[in-house]
Amino acid sequence: MKKFKNTSEIEPYDGIIGQQRAEKAMQFGLKMNNPAYNIYVSGNCGSGRITYTIKAIESQQIDESKIKDWCYVYNFKDPRKPIALDFPAGKGSEFKTYMEDLIECLTEEINDAFENEEYELTKNKLLQTYEFEKEKLLKNIRDYGKEKGFKLKSSSSSFIFIPIDDNYEDEISAEEFCKTKKELEEMAIQVLYKLKSLEERVKQVVIETENQIGKLVVEPYIEAARKKYSDNKKVIEYLDALEENIIESIYYFYLDEDDLKDKYDKDYALKYEVNLFVGNDNFSKIIVENDPRPSNLFGRVEYEYHNGNLKTDFTKIIPGAFHKANGGYVILYVDQLLRYANTWELLKKTLKTKQIDIEGQGFINPMPIPCDLKIILIGSKYLYNLIYNYDPEFMKYFKVFVDFDDEMDKTEENEDAISRFISYQCNKNNYKHLTYDAVTKVINQSMKMVEDKNKLSTNFNKLMDMIDEGNLYAKMDGSKYIEKRHIDRAILAKKNRIDKIEEKIDESYKNENTLIDIEGKQVGVINGLSVLSTGEHTFGKPSRITVATACGNRGIVNIEREVKMSGSIHNKGVLILEGYLAENFAQEFPLSLNAYICFEQNYGGVDGDSASSAELYALLSSLSNLAIKQNIAVTGSINQKGQIQVVGGIPKKIEGFYYCCKHKGLTGEQGVIIPAKNEDNLVLCEEVEEAIKNKKFHIYKVNKVEEAMEILTDEKFNIIKELSIKKLRKYSEYKK
Repeated sequence: MKKFKNTSEIEPYDGIIGQQRAEKAMQFGLKMNNPAYNIYVSGNCGSGRITYTIKAIESQQIDESKIKDWCYVYNFKDPRKPIALDFPAGKGSEFKTYMEDLIECLTEEINDAFENEEYELTKNKLLQTYEFEKEKLLKNIRDYGKEKGFKLKSSSSSFIFIPIDDNYEDEISAEEFCKTKKELEEMAIQVLYKLKSLEERVKQVVIETENQIGKLVVEPYIEAARKKYSDNKKVIEYLDALEENIIESIYYFYLDEDDLKDKYDKDYALKYEVNLFVGNDNFSKIIVENDPRPSNLFGRVEYEYHNGNLKTDFTKIIPGAFHKANGGYVILYVDQLLRYANTWELLKKTLKTKQIDIEGQGFINPMPIPCDLKIILIGSKYLYNLIYNYDPEFMKYFKVFVDFDDEMDKTEENEDAISRFISYQCNKNNYKHLTYDAVTKVINQSMKMVEDKNKLSTNFNKLMDMIDEGNLYAKMDGSKYIEKRHIDRAILAKKNRIDKIEEKIDESYKNENTLIDIEGKQVGVINGLSVLSTGEHTFGKPSRITVATACGNRGIVNIEREVKMSGSIHNKGVLILEGYLAENFAQEFPLSLNAYICFEQNYGGVDGDSASSAELYALLSSLSNLAIKQNIAVTGSINQKGQIQVVGGIPKKIEGFYYCCKHKGLTGEQGVIIPAKNEDNLVLCEEVEEAIKNKKFHIYKVNKVEEAMEILTDEKFNIIKELSIKKLRKYSEYKK
């Protein structure tokens, strides 16, 4: 890392660090103009994957022709299927305003036209003609009836003839009376037909007159609209249907509400509204949907109760994230996406059909909108593998995998980038700047997080935690800069907040409730090392492993496995011991023994193979009857050939045994045996490093079982082997 006094002196950097593979994959995915090349971004939280994804998208040029406004309008042919109209970005609101003004102007013009004196005169003239003709027909039949001695009584739907003189029926014969009355009734029926026909003719003329007047008013406005939107075929089709409907329903525009027949008639204006479904006056190319339930992604239709029934219409169609981001990008979190049973299937359907469907629950079924966007899923590697293995269609639609690494090479370039990143964060958050030593401490802690001298962590969230808290302690001290001591204090304070379980275990060692010897020698007893995790806190602790051997034919008995407290990897490690014994100790006679292996005072189960070497050493100690040093703890896995293999958690294991020894009393003789190939993982805390440097604590690196056994027993391995074979031969002879 280049030298500086504090981070205010260096150029800030707000980019991704140490993720070259992920960067290349992301740029490829964003540039690939193919609907199947959607992107899955994998990585741990805090790796910068989300921040980088958003920045990478923002750097892309958007094809503005893909960005459209969408409006839903009434479908006059099928009201259950609202029509979707598309417009260039920003023109949808213009269309909505234009149509609102058009309907308002038409309403005024139509009202004026039908309140016009000429229209009233024409209408009155038609009605007078009807009344004249009606009265003429009635007069004729009335006069004729009078000649025959009958007077006419009329109702709204029929005529009745009754004699003028009460004695008339007695003066003529019954036959003549019936004949005359029948003749008059037949004439009355003919008159009723004529009146009905006359009424229909007059009504039709009135309607034709209204339509003619309506056309005169409506056509110029609709024609102007057609010219304005002449390049949009769907709008032209809508305007044609709109014009036809307005002319057919012209009376809606000039009748008073009280004159309208029912509530539906009073809502006639709803048909002429425009639902600005998606307006992109200020288009946001990225939508991050944190709650990907189907309605939030694919839109919904809202409902309201009316007289105990559900009611809806096209103005209540609400867009989802896919509609809003159409032409751009949608970012979804996979763990949230999979919480909703239907979302994943609907997502695949959208990608397959290339259109966004809105479920209307049978009331209305809005016209689908074409889908033209890129979907970016943010999730873990585990979820990627899960979907990949269980859904064969996954790779059809998500062909780009962007894999963020949780570590990067420890190079001067990356260290400088971290320094510049810290400078940027200090400026951004108005923090005090860090001194060179403070930054060095942060970088060392980053190295410690990945437990590798040649690597650095990409979990920048945790690095920022140190800076956030270090800034607080610098303020409390009144310091001008965040110094190394402030970072140290932040690290220690955080540990103190979360290490209660570790303290309880340390207390158990002090009080000797947990039996661990760190001095002397014992046969068949060794200190193994394990790692425990309690949420965010991970720490190492020694565990006493004991082995008891006897003649018999059960072989190696893993007591943890017998009581179902052992995981499969640990079981495998124990079985490997049998392979090692068979090759090295049973070439001249059958292997016959009972060997019982146990993690003492283990109440929470055990897994992993990092204790397999310790188990073997304790087993060889029991067979050879040679005592093992208790001041040396052991970690490492073995293979059947006796080679010591790398294991994880080396720093935590070493520190765990160191602090146990410290609590019980450091003698300068204690230490840990580790696999030689784990040397790069010796990223230890300053206290342990100092103790090793001053030879108060020791690290022994081994490649083979033989090396470790000689350290633990101070005996040559050939002697250990001879003694072990001798006992195994005895066991074999007992069996015979």
